[in-house]
Amino acid sequence: MISVLSIGLSALLLVQNVGGEAGEEAVRPAFDPMSYTYNPFGKRDPFESFIRRGDAERPSSDNPLLNYDLNKFRLTGVVWGMANPRAIVRDGSNRGHIIGRGTRIGRNRGRVVRILRDRVVVAEEFRDPLGKLVVSEHSMLLESDRK
Repeated sequence: MISVLSIGLSALLLVQNVGGEAGEEAVRPAFDPMSYTYNPFGKRDPFESFIRRGDAERPSSDNPLLNYDLNKFRLTGVVWGMANPRAIVRDGSNRGHIIGRGTRIGRNRGRVVRILRDRVVVAEEFRDPLGKLVVSEHSMLLESDRK
């Protein structure tokens, strides 16, 4: 209580010095608020969430290949040894689909980048919480090679 009273009295004396006599110098604050201007260029929005909610923004597609997660697909066959190899995958409801290089597959809209004799490689692009683009490659092994 005594320290609060002494702080209050010193603040009162400081206020009296600022508005004091003409012969005394006025006490200026150390920080001048008018000298600083905020420049938001190149800075992130402080009100934007760190966690991106991409799944809520993505509507379901008419394409059945885009309605399942990538881990729900099973690679059941590969036709390779030609210029444009193809693969057969089964989705979560056990329906077969023929895919080729460049086909979009999975909820994250991954793209088939390679079809090999025993696997299909899918590249998924997504943004991390800081907004940086990250490419992740996933391989689907042929069912007979899984065992």
